[in-house]
Amino acid sequence: MPPASDPAEIVMPVADGRPLIGIVGSGIAGLRAANAMLKCKVDARIVIFGDETHRTYNRPGLTKKRYPVTDALEMTIAEDVKVHGDRNDALTWRLGTRVEAADLRHGVLRLSSGETFGYDGLVIAAGVRPRTSVRSNGDCELHTHRTLRCLDDARYMHQRLQADEKVTIVGAGFVACELASLAREYGRDVLMLEALRRGPFESILGECVSVALRDWLVQHGITFLTGDSARELLCDAKPSNPEPSSDRSLFIEAIGSVPNVEWLHGNGLDLSDGVRVDEHMRVTPWGNVFAAGDIARYPDPWAAGRLTRMEFWKNAIDTGDLAGRSLASALGYGSVASRIKYFPSMSTEVLGLRIQIAGNPKAADSMKILCGDLDQLDQGVLVAYLREGEMVGAAYMDKGARLNSAYIKLLKSLRER
Repeated sequence: MPPASDPAEIVMPVADGRPLIGIVGSGIAGLRAANAMLKCKVDARIVIFGDETHRTYNRPGLTKKRYPVTDALEMTIAEDVKVHGDRNDALTWRLGTRVEAADLRHGVLRLSSGETFGYDGLVIAAGVRPRTSVRSNGDCELHTHRTLRCLDDARYMHQRLQADEKVTIVGAGFVACELASLAREYGRDVLMLEALRRGPFESILGECVSVALRDWLVQHGITFLTGDSARELLCDAKPSNPEPSSDRSLFIEAIGSVPNVEWLHGNGLDLSDGVRVDEHMRVTPWGNVFAAGDIARYPDPWAAGRLTRMEFWKNAIDTGDLAGRSLASALGYGSVASRIKYFPSMSTEVLGLRIQIAGNPKAADSMKILCGDLDQLDQGVLVAYLREGEMVGAAYMDKGARLNSAYIKLLKSLRER
């Protein structure tokens, strides 16, 4: 990108002697980074930039709950997923403001408003956006194409799911399965298409567990097609109308995500899969730039010599905290922050079945069912994932909490490995 702008064009900082911190991303990772710096008593002004017009909210909560049909649906959802405690006089929020480019060498951000922003420290928490096979949301001849990422998307989907007779969902990951479960709660007919794998979460939990989860969905009224059967029903028509129509059936793509890194091009960074950072979340070689959340690719504590990037709420919280503490230390506040020690754990619920995953099952070369039967997931199934005989991950599926104590014991062993 071009050199830094003329200083006269740079908005903020006002010359009061305090350092100015920019945080790109108003999600939970950015907010936790800001709060971590405040806890370190950093005497600075912190500005959070967000593409959306909403302050931080609980993004995973967008698909967790069915809402009654009321005129106040939008307000109800927004209140339910609100993250409390995000208001602090030390923070300045620039919502609805996109950061379009960065000059890390000169410490300048270029904003969608036409302004530039000079910073002393930067946290990159720009997150990810949905991957799509079509150009954008909108109508084709048969469908209304949508993705789910933000609060406004969720409002629209809840409205449509209360009215439509059928919904097609492409994908079988967390978002896809939670949306399918939600649609069934609303009484909708659901068709799921997964052309690349045998069932849900196969890339994490393996084929055997994935097929069992697929059978669970089918038992609860979901039509689940794989392989060529799914591929034949994929819609590659390009939406042409940006205003969705209720006359067309809802076609939701939940096929993964793309890190929001384009605005960082031209800075010599490794952007091949998010933003590469070190064990302190520092973006090398810049001593005052850090990254956190879905966008950060860091040394995997569970696989020496490998890098990992995780898109889970807890990961965003933990890496946001670490990035904030590391930046505070770089500015001379507090001791050097510890290295990343993130313990991966995630959970979801699909049609009443609680699914919990911990560690790194992807790294396994074998699995072992410790308790239960994959044909009876609702009765409780506990799975250990092994690599060269050593446990590297665990999964627990149950409609109640029959094996909860055994799972907690397994987690303790996993943490101590």
